Amino acid sequence: MSSFHSGWMEKRQFERIDATIKVTYCLVPKADLVRLLSDPSYRESSVDHLPELSKRSATVHAVTRDISMGGMSLVGQQEFPADSALEIHLYLPGYPAPITLIAEVVRVQSESSASAGNTYRAGIKILAINRQDIVRLDKYLLAEKVRQRK
Repeated sequence: MSSFHSGWMEKRQFERIDATIKVTYCLVPKADLVRLLSDPSYRESSVDHLPELSKRSATVHAVTRDISMGGMSLVGQQEFPADSALEIHLYLPGYPAPITLIAEVVRVQSESSASAGNTYRAGIKILAINRQDIVRLDKYLLAEKVRQRK
């Protein structure tokens, strides 16, 4: 069984919250990312010191369908390149600055509907996030979970 398919049934480490959040993303070259992952400072889970890898790539808009501390589902008008790395800017409601994170595309699918035409969906795994952004994302998820239970 290929590792690509195991993602469908994986036991989620983090609870997912249904949420529609605007994001922009840029492609990050996988080779550069591999080099980053071997950098000891990277293990501190910070993207502050990551080089501006994505500047060579166009910015694309999408929205989340659900999100957790470990990953998210993204839906957009453009196809997500399979097995690629992304720099994602997550625009949480109520926060002035976006959260920046480095993530990888673990699965992709296309969906078509009469009203929206073709849309594309991707399963995204978060690889790195700034420490202060972890706190912001955690607070948002907690507040959203409480709000949805009411």
